[in-house]
Amino acid sequence: MRIRFYRRIPIVPGWVYLNLSKGGVSLSLGRRGFWLTFGRYGVRVTTGLPGTGLSASEQRKYSDIFRSGR
Repeated sequence: MRIRFYRRIPIVPGWVYLNLSKGGVSLSLGRRGFWLTFGRYGVRVTTGLPGTGLSASEQRKYSDIFRSGR
């Protein structure tokens, strides 16, 4: 059996959270229905329809976002 560690600490409750896990640290910004999460591997954008259980998520690497001169 695997043991999982995850802790979400509110910085600005309802808007900004510091996420701690076994895999590292990330920062989440947003509200219900829309989240931006900045982590070790890039930025994840998550959108959803509150109350429906439907959501979509996309992750982009920092190198793809901050390409210079291309």
